[in-house]
Amino acid sequence: MPAVKNRCKINTSILVLAVLILLIFIPLKIQAADDLKCSELDGDAKKECKDLEAKAQEYQALIDLKNKQQNTLENQLLLIDLEQKRNQTDFQAAQKAVESLNGQIESLESDINNKEKIVKYQREILTGIVRSYYEEHQQGLLDLVLTEKDFSEVLSQSDYLGQSGVKLKEILAEILEAKTALERERNELVEKKKQHEDVKEKLDIRKEALDNNENQKQSLVVQTQGEEAKYQKLLVRVEEQKLELFDFSSAGNSDEVKASVKNYAKPDSKYWASTSWYYAQTDSRWGDKRIGNSKSLMKDYGCAVTSLAMVFKKQGASVSPSSLASQKMFYYDLIKWPGSWSPDIKLASSIGHGNINWKTVDSEIAKGNPVIVYIKRSRGGGHYVVIHNVVIHNKDSKDYVVHDPYFGANLYLGTSKSLVGKIGADSSTKVDQMIVYN
Repeated sequence: MPAVKNRCKINTSILVLAVLILLIFIPLKIQAADDLKCSELDGDAKKECKDLEAKAQEYQALIDLKNKQQNTLENQLLLIDLEQKRNQTDFQAAQKAVESLNGQIESLESDINNKEKIVKYQREILTGIVRSYYEEHQQGLLDLVLTEKDFSEVLSQSDYLGQSGVKLKEILAEILEAKTALERERNELVEKKKQHEDVKEKLDIRKEALDNNENQKQSLVVQTQGEEAKYQKLLVRVEEQKLELFDFSSAGNSDEVKASVKNYAKPDSKYWASTSWYYAQTDSRWGDKRIGNSKSLMKDYGCAVTSLAMVFKKQGASVSPSSLASQKMFYYDLIKWPGSWSPDIKLASSIGHGNINWKTVDSEIAKGNPVIVYIKRSRGGGHYVVIHNVVIHNKDSKDYVVHDPYFGANLYLGTSKSLVGKIGADSSTKVDQMIVYN
């Protein structure tokens, strides 16, 4: 009887080990990767990436210097050349990163395949042992399972574990070790693939920037015909448009006002629009990017560009604030409303201030067409936002829901108006312009 009892308790240990086997194969949570850095690459790619990064920083320092002196045609042309060199070095660094990551991904995939085979083989061995014990002592094991309340006591008493139990522990430890390594490499593979996608996106952006820089230079030469006076007229046009837009960086309370968004009522989620087409002008991908050839940065004066990018994105265009700010129409304009855009997007309103018609806004929103509107400050400047929904509170009261390129997605229009009025010097606000595309 003691021998039978011991065998049954060994079987219990086997059963518990089998349960543990199931637990260790529960998928682990995978964390997203941070942005790619040169330090995350390997070998020669890491060294070359750092060298190129250093060159890009040198060019950036020169660009920052020339930006302060950007008041002559000669300096502007030199600035474009410097940006072209910086974009070229960044493009080369991204290429090296893509190549390095491709190699790392292939190596990880090979290691994972090998480890999966090892784990599968070890599982088969363990499964066979558990099955043989169960078949031999099925009734005794079943009785014990029905009565035993604390398996941990069985596992903690070494005298209940015979040679087979020890072997099972060894096999289980090997599986756990292999499984841990496998999950670690799977997580690493996911991170590398995420990095790969990020750096490919950067590669595409740099390629686009290279093309745009060349176009900018050619356009500038054509527009000015090499004459300083004509270049100065272009700069004057930019300065005039800056007066229509509020410079958020100039406000000493911008951080405070932006943080206060959370204190405002938020529309019910049923009135929210997808954030897949929401863009923020302060996004790190383009916030410090200049609009065209001007000195004006997207994070400061980019609400019109960003709002336009949102509408075009919603209408099916492949566009971002970064790519739009590099288009020819924004070379010397901070505000521009093109008559059409691919795919088959048409301007369907006038573009002058004072053209706001709320019935038209309601009608376009009902059709699924977001509408750009201008919030004018009584004390100078203004801000563009995108209306995408209407909230009817009662027969005498309604509000609109907007994607605000500075303050955030899915806010009440009233919230945006209040925030625009509070930033900088207190000011009253009103909506006095609409831009409709359909």
